[in-house]
Amino acid sequence: DALAVAGGARGSRGRDPRRTHVLASRIEHDAVGAQRSGLEAQGLHWDLLPLGADGVSVVDPEGLAAAEPRLALASLALVCSEVGTVQPVAALVDALAARGGTTGHAGAGEPRALVHTDAAQAVGTLDVDFHALGVDLMTVGGHKLGAPVGTGALLVRRGVPLQGDRPGGGQERGLRSGTVDVAGAVSLAAALEEVVAERDRVRAWEDSLRERLLADLPEGVGATLDRRTPSVPSIVHLSLDTAHPEAVLMAMDAAGVMVSAGSACHAGVTRPSAVVMAMGRDEREALGVLRVSFGATSTTGDVDALLAALPGALAAGRALDGRDHARVEVRA
Repeated sequence: DALAVAGGARGSRGRDPRRTHVLASRIEHDAVGAQRSGLEAQGLHWDLLPLGADGVSVVDPEGLAAAEPRLALASLALVCSEVGTVQPVAALVDALAARGGTTGHAGAGEPRALVHTDAAQAVGTLDVDFHALGVDLMTVGGHKLGAPVGTGALLVRRGVPLQGDRPGGGQERGLRSGTVDVAGAVSLAAALEEVVAERDRVRAWEDSLRERLLADLPEGVGATLDRRTPSVPSIVHLSLDTAHPEAVLMAMDAAGVMVSAGSACHAGVTRPSAVVMAMGRDEREALGVLRVSFGATSTTGDVDALLAALPGALAAGRALDGRDHARVEVRA
């Protein structure tokens, strides 16, 4: 993600100095957002793509076509890692190419803004086609696929002016110096082959687990997303009637159930969800959330254990809500 966004933006501006803006969605992994300060220090401007109330980024074809001449790069994850919504990446590519060119070009031989997508959360569930999406850069994470932690890949379309950020021995065509992890690369390829072969079966299994969970949610717990919203079955985002997710998480952990109050990268961090707030919810609603993820090894017993633990966990959160209310009354 870092190499794609920072390296792609610098390369695009180097090719055309008029391209001084980066557009990122509000659902990106921190590895994307963390590039903001460095790029701004280099004279680039950071803009944010709006997020709809349904958790899907808003692609405005006319607005994006008008902004395209100043854009160096746009980044939109294929799946929101927190709430599980599928994002309109292909529509973003089409909007930026609306000045009349083919995919990858804005017309009259002038290259369009680069487009990056983080597909780490998508490859295990969706049928992902790098060329069909029309993007220039795509990130894949091995740990989401059963490959060793620390493995991953960045797909780069030919001709993309990507600038490396790690001078050294010149490995990876000068883009990422360091001795190549051959075993890691081979393991990632093997994991990808297996995931693709089993994807339809696993997706159907995950969908059945999601249906089992949503059908029996206790009072005070509901699905954050409308069922009509495009999303992956591997992530179920729940809204809880409490402002104390830390109490819920502790109770769930004591019951042997592993869940989080945000994306997996933010597990254990108690703060309002930036994604949920960007969807238009208030701070309390953005605190009272629970993220559940399924995989090929998940079982119906796991869902039953989750459902059995939820009422007590929610009660623990509500108990702290009551104490908060009592403190407010005493101060008043």
